[in-house]
Amino acid sequence: MIFLVTRYAKDEDFPDSSTDVTAVGAEAFGELLGMPADQLADVYPLKQEHAERFQQLTRIALDLEKYDYFLEPEAD
Repeated sequence: MIFLVTRYAKDEDFPDSSTDVTAVGAEAFGELLGMPADQLADVYPLKQEHAERFQQLTRIALDLEKYDYFLEPEAD
């Protein structure tokens, strides 16, 4: 499984960046989202409650005032 975090400027329909965060692993993302890793199959919005732990895992700070972020699992 490949994991991407995709960033959209607020109120925009097209992403302005996408970053591969696969190295973090499904278990960590499942824990972050509160679900079993084997159930990660959808696109998940990253919200304020995820921001601190997401930054610890990826070293990517979420600027939630300017952007919307989504974790997107993809089959490899």
